Amino acid sequence: MPLTDAQIDRYSRQIIVPRIGGRGQERLLAARMLLLGDARDIEAPLEYLVGAGVGTIVTDAARSQGRFDLALVIVGTEAARKTACAAMENTDARALIVARLDTPGKIIVARNARSPLSFDEPVGSRSDAADFIAMLATAEAFKLLAGYAESPAPAIIDFDGYATSVRAHP
Repeated sequence: MPLTDAQIDRYSRQIIVPRIGGRGQERLLAARMLLLGDARDIEAPLEYLVGAGVGTIVTDAARSQGRFDLALVIVGTEAARKTACAAMENTDARALIVARLDTPGKIIVARNARSPLSFDEPVGSRSDAADFIAMLATAEAFKLLAGYAESPAPAIIDFDGYATSVRAHP
């Protein structure tokens, strides 16, 4: 569906970004995504994604059944990990991003919701970079939904407080 004049005006800062453009904004507006995590951990990412124009964002694990373009799971507590584990069993998503906010922090980018996840390990102490990690994961979600990259390259991004390393996701 073509952008209206009001949408072009509202999203003009994103539309002028190379590899986003009007087509990327149309993708964002048409996107359906699942965003899971504790309210504290998803508040800023939710504001960012709504402001970017993501069409449908489901934040209720009980409504996680169905087809999504992307599932963004932000795991900052043990309760959030358990909820995400249960919700992902019934979720069909084209792509998955998991942000682990404990130490060491980690972002996992996978091609679909059935990919192996880092949900098996209990959540440890919160990383000093937790908010930063959540927003980096949100930026990855934005890029995937807008079509900035062709398809997600399965990867694990580790944060140890001093350095970042990227490795292939199995």
